[in-house]
Amino acid sequence: MTMTGTECLLPGEWECCLGGAGFLLWRIEVKKSRIDVLSRCAFDHLSVDVTQLMKNPVFRRQFVHEDDIEPLESVMRALQRGEGGSAVFRLPTREGGTAWLKLLGYADPTRPGFVWGHLSDITDAVAAIIEKAGLSTRPRGRNRRRRAPAAIGKSFDPSIAEDGRIETVLELLYRNQVGPSFEGILFSDIVQRKHEVVVYSYGQPFESMEQAKVFSYEGTIAETVMTFGLDYLIVDDTFDSIKAIDWALFIPTGVRSYFAKPFFQGKGLHSVLILCSTAPRRFPEARIDEFEPLYAPFSEAVRRWRRAAKRNR
Repeated sequence: MTMTGTECLLPGEWECCLGGAGFLLWRIEVKKSRIDVLSRCAFDHLSVDVTQLMKNPVFRRQFVHEDDIEPLESVMRALQRGEGGSAVFRLPTREGGTAWLKLLGYADPTRPGFVWGHLSDITDAVAAIIEKAGLSTRPRGRNRRRRAPAAIGKSFDPSIAEDGRIETVLELLYRNQVGPSFEGILFSDIVQRKHEVVVYSYGQPFESMEQAKVFSYEGTIAETVMTFGLDYLIVDDTFDSIKAIDWALFIPTGVRSYFAKPFFQGKGLHSVLILCSTAPRRFPEARIDEFEPLYAPFSEAVRRWRRAAKRNR
């Protein structure tokens, strides 16, 4: 987004231009550590002042779901440094339910030192995923307030409480697809102390691949993500790749393109979710936001899986 023609618009004029758009538009001036809220959409269903939420980290910690605090704070710190980033998090509604919001920001290429972004409500998109999994999305009564934020994560309980199999989690994500279709799904468990990546899989391309297959960290997607500070990685055609993992894992299984989403804890990378296709160029940049509803369920499932694994040692 360029500044040409927009600097003359006052916040009220922005709101007129945007009408009833369901998002809050903002801009950060990095050197001054200043945020300007350019539009205030109706978030009346929330029990939280979203403008205050954008500004005040103490306020965020009071209202944002505890599992979403650290990822959100990590993105906010990146925005304050003049970098882009995105996060999905949960907030309480006035009716005692849960709203899912997405924060997205990107550095202005035409004016260094400015970051633009928006905050939007994606509850409907998340609800669609929950409904596909056969779960209720409408909490009834005050006692549902605590249970609603964990609804998606609880749907993974059978796969981790009974036998600790992460493959069942991958199967559930596979069978409740959103966005561009994929034929296979991988989970890369990053074992930093051993400099290894342990890979679990589900889907047709990986039917003959053993579970918990170990690869050296060098040449993996995880290494690429950390080296270049990526929020995600898209490979349009593995045949054009120079990464060792593409020739060791993806090409032999017939995977021609993939989308990889890393998950961090603090500054460390602990997991990568990889959606794989046997067709090239399956994952266009313009459609990757459609995968957002998968991230929170996956992250919660992995957290529970790790906890179950520790108990079983």
